Amino acid sequence: MSSNQVLACLVATVLLFVGSEALVRQCSCEEQAQCLADLKAAGTDCVDECWSITSELTSKPKELRKCFSGRQGDVENVIDCFNDKMEGCVPDAKGPMIAPQSIDTIMDAAERKIRSMIDGTMKSGLVGNMDQVVSVAEKYAKCAKQCILKKTADGICLKKYKCEPMMPNEAKAKTLLNKCARFDFKKEGGPLCQCALNAGVKELSSYCSVLSLMGPQH
Repeated sequence: MSSNQVLACLVATVLLFVGSEALVRQCSCEEQAQCLADLKAAGTDCVDECWSITSELTSKPKELRKCFSGRQGDVENVIDCFNDKMEGCVPDAKGPMIAPQSIDTIMDAAERKIRSMIDGTMKSGLVGNMDQVVSVAEKYAKCAKQCILKKTADGICLKKYKCEPMMPNEAKAKTLLNKCARFDFKKEGGPLCQCALNAGVKELSSYCSVLSLMGPQH
């Protein structure tokens, strides 16, 4: 065997080793469901870690938290919807080997959706000076994103379940968010806004009255 052939064999061996190391097993649907349940808990932890940021808006952050605590079921429903629709799992624990996955695409799509909602609100001309509210909301979203990315740094599901679900690309993640994360601003925005206003977010005073008028009239 020539020196070139030896070198070629060594290179091939290294490439095969690196390639096999890089691949992970695709999760079964049961494993994916369990993993996403863990992600729900991680999300709650991140809310707790980042909530102090809202003290920049109000001296009563705990009261403000109560306005959103009743919506915990909404967050869980979004995650359950993703679990059902993202087609990231296989029937059993003998799934194919796939490239390591990242939650970045979903986080980026969520960030763009939030940014779009904020921009739409600011351009509506129906609100007063909301710069402080927007600034704190963006800071909180950034904190929550970094927290979740940190908690999944070892791989989504990989550390505990030795597998990962196939995550959607950004385009599909955006479509899933539009299907799963629905918020009826006209119906639900008024009460939520009023609750936040009562919790000390004074910048919302002119906005809440507009949302109340947009909501269902009794």
